[in-house]
Amino acid sequence: MDRGATYNFLDHKLKPSIRCDTVDDDFHPISNLISSDPKTLELGFMPYPVTKPPVEIVFSLHCPIVMHRLKLWVQIGALRTTAVDVYIQNKRGIFDKVGCGESESAEIFEFINNRRVSSPSVPLDTRISQNSLFPTVGYLLADCSTFKVTLKKTARCVPVLRKIECWGQPARSCTKEVKENIERIWYKTTDSMVKKPATPCNKPHNIDPITAEIPEEFLDELTCDIMTIPMILPSGKIVDQMTIEKHNQQEEKWGRQASDPFTSLIYTDVRKPVFNAALKSRIDQFLIKNSNSLQYHQVPRTVGTVLRTATTNPLQIISPRLSRKRKLDGEPPKLNLSCSSLESAVRKALATTTRYTLAIDDRDDKFENACHSCMKSLGSFYKISTCQHLICRDCLDVQIQIPPHCKCSCGVVFESKSVEKHHFS
Repeated sequence: MDRGATYNFLDHKLKPSIRCDTVDDDFHPISNLISSDPKTLELGFMPYPVTKPPVEIVFSLHCPIVMHRLKLWVQIGALRTTAVDVYIQNKRGIFDKVGCGESESAEIFEFINNRRVSSPSVPLDTRISQNSLFPTVGYLLADCSTFKVTLKKTARCVPVLRKIECWGQPARSCTKEVKENIERIWYKTTDSMVKKPATPCNKPHNIDPITAEIPEEFLDELTCDIMTIPMILPSGKIVDQMTIEKHNQQEEKWGRQASDPFTSLIYTDVRKPVFNAALKSRIDQFLIKNSNSLQYHQVPRTVGTVLRTATTNPLQIISPRLSRKRKLDGEPPKLNLSCSSLESAVRKALATTTRYTLAIDDRDDKFENACHSCMKSLGSFYKISTCQHLICRDCLDVQIQIPPHCKCSCGVVFESKSVEKHHFS
């Protein structure tokens, strides 16, 4: 049972140290777990995106302790760790296993020392997976200065750990000075936070100075950040538009076309990212409602600013705000001056379309020295003996690949043997 006050020895005030056996992500380093900044502390730990379990994290405490309770938050957005092992270092420097837990749906793993803490038989919160520390290793739990957490399994994703707490008391081997120092540090900071006067001049009304819980559906399924412009991918996943841009830029470096980051299927006119307007309105409503929270001061907005434009190829999402800004800045519009008049432009556009009600007179064809399909006048050309039209090499290759028959832009079906090389006189 509990006797006396307990402390979270992984709190930054008690100066724990931490190390990991793998490379961490730039935005979610291992140091976040013991950070003194509440915003940084909420980001949690995530290794490099290609890392596979297991991942080992070693914690060194300020002094030897009697471990009462170890609590781990194992979910960041849609990413979740499903199995965790706990080890404590003995006097020979070897880590002995003292607990393990596994759950496919739990968001929190809690390991309890039953000799020190009385726990209910059934946890009150279904999100918590309660596990008892091994009773046969009581000597390790009573004198723990270094312990290790192993992220053993995941839900088909990278191992993550959003937060961790280790509650206990100083061990019997600690001197009286050490115990008093820990008590003074702990309660000094706590009292200063509680006794701080809250006057109307320095504490605005309805302000949450720490954080507000973000709904999981508002988070990018790749970066776990709140989305600014949510897009639905062909795979059904929802990510931010900036995530799609970064993925497409990375693919372009390797000479690949823009594709779905989850399935690697190339975007087409039918299979492409779609803007989720309903989710966007809900995110905006959430941000407006919690606009005074410190957590959302750095979240980008799309109201009153220029929207980011996607660089997907062949898909491009053009912002109307950007167009209006260009007009206000005085940029002259880019006009197509290749045609001398509107009538000639219409004739040139209709020349590339298939006509079903009007016969084409080859004698009046003004593009007799160009491809009848794409109007290209340079390159290698072939003549179709069936309709006497010219076709370039690129258009011919396209027609040959379309089964079962080749078809000219005028609507006449031809065979490959009726095509001959054409030389201009």
